[in-house]
Amino acid sequence: MATIKYVADYEAEPCTGCKLCDIVCPSGAIHMESRLPVIDDALCIGCGRCVDRCPEGIMWMEEREAPLAITVLPEEVDQAAVTALLEKAGIEPKLSVCVCTLTPGSEIAGAIVKGAKTLEEVCAMTGMRSGCGIYCVAPALRLLEAAGCDMTPPGQHRWYPSTLSLYDLSDEVRAKYPDAFIAEDRALFDPDNKYGPLPKETV
Repeated sequence: MATIKYVADYEAEPCTGCKLCDIVCPSGAIHMESRLPVIDDALCIGCGRCVDRCPEGIMWMEEREAPLAITVLPEEVDQAAVTALLEKAGIEPKLSVCVCTLTPGSEIAGAIVKGAKTLEEVCAMTGMRSGCGIYCVAPALRLLEAAGCDMTPPGQHRWYPSTLSLYDLSDEVRAKYPDAFIAEDRALFDPDNKYGPLPKETV
C-alpha cells in the first residue's frame, strides 16, 4: 500500500503550455486543456516529477488535507488469476516490484486483473512510481505484456522495458558463460520451473 501525502498544484498565469508536466506524470493525473494543465487530485501520486521538470518553476507539491491510501486488496480480485499472471510473467508474488513503496508483485498483478491496462493505470491504482519511478517500470510492463495489454508506449512518455530477469538470457548466452551459473540460479530460484520467458504469442 502506498500512502500519498502530497498533491501537485501550479500557478496558471505564467504557464506556457509546454506539456512537460503531462508527459512526465506517471499516473495520468495531468492532462492539458486550453494549453493549461488540469490536475486530477485523486490520481496524483505525489511523485513531484511535474515540479522537477517544469521549465518555468511554477509547480509545487502541497500537503494533502488527509493522506491518500492507494492499494489493491487481495479480496478485490480473483487470486487464481493473479497467481496465473505472476507465473506467466515470471514474477514472485511477494517480490517488491516497487522498492520505494514496497508494492509487491501480487498487488501489481491484482491491479491488472482488476482492469488496469496501461502503466499509468497501474500507477494510479497502486501508487508505484511515487518514488524513483524507474526500477519498478520493467516488471510492471512485464506483467502488462503477460496479460496481453497493448505495449505501444505513449507518445513522449518514458518507459524502461528492460526486465533484467534470468529468463531474458538466451540459452546461447547461458552456454557461452558457464561460470555465471545461470542454469543453476534458475534451478535455485525456480525449482518447480513455474516461471520463464514470455510465450512468443504474447510478445
